[in-house]
Amino acid sequence: MLEFDFKGITIEAIDRAVEIPYSDSDFPKRVKYRRRVRISVRFWDYMISDNLYELAFVKSVLNYFMQAHWKRSTKEGVRINLDETLRKGKGNDLNLSLFFSARQKDKISYLNICLKDGEGKLLNDLYLTGREVLMLDIAMGKAISLLQPSDVETLTGGC
Repeated sequence: MLEFDFKGITIEAIDRAVEIPYSDSDFPKRVKYRRRVRISVRFWDYMISDNLYELAFVKSVLNYFMQAHWKRSTKEGVRINLDETLRKGKGNDLNLSLFFSARQKDKISYLNICLKDGEGKLLNDLYLTGREVLMLDIAMGKAISLLQPSDVETLTGGC
């Protein structure tokens, strides 16, 4: 199990082995084991669970911010062009939106993460320094690396 909890952002990865009994002509009772990995990333009330697109989206935003942060660390006051949004819901039925943007204060760049509801009302807001973004990036990378393709035969009960 992998756990990361920082300022309202929670990353959990649970890896467990599941017994699958089967019989063979030579051995009537045999057991094989399959890994079951569950990844969940929570930004306050915004939950990402085993969705590679959303996990990769967040990871790429973190990577982009860090690369721009390092590139501009020698040039004071240079703006990082980053404004990205991840939405839950479809069409006009948007429940939650997670916004990532680069902000600057006193010539220091911060990653601003905020959660808004479907009407655009701010629910939570957080500013992360470069070091904190790097910590979050490492935790996201560790969790994503545990993901693996699902075994269709096991999930559907056979062909």
